[in-house]
Amino acid sequence: MSRKMLGKRIVFSVISLVWGFISLDYLYYAFRLLTGAANDSGAYRPQKEGLLQLAGAVMFLLWFFVLAVYRYVIQRNTIQIDLVEKEEKTGKDRIKRKKFDVILQAGLLITGGLLRWAYLLLIYFPKH
Repeated sequence: MSRKMLGKRIVFSVISLVWGFISLDYLYYAFRLLTGAANDSGAYRPQKEGLLQLAGAVMFLLWFFVLAVYRYVIQRNTIQIDLVEKEEKTGKDRIKRKKFDVILQAGLLITGGLLRWAYLLLIYFPKH
């Protein structure tokens, strides 16, 4: 693997870890807006709560859109090596797509979220 590819993989790995770490709070905030958890009065006012719920839904959709764009960027900037295999039954060549970098970055994204969760459970919540 070249230094350039290794550098890209390291940059994507750092971005994935940080994004996973931050995503937990972002998605929690979007969920609170979407469900109207900040409404203490019990009265529903569409001008306020309805707009906040809409903002929460847009935040969720924006997170998924950024995830799709990030996956596209990873696929375009990393080496995607196809593996040619022969099928046992037919003897024809079959191309198996390898998506190592996408799977690696998804794992790091989840790891970042788990690290944030562990921080909250082990350090933040016991102090408060």
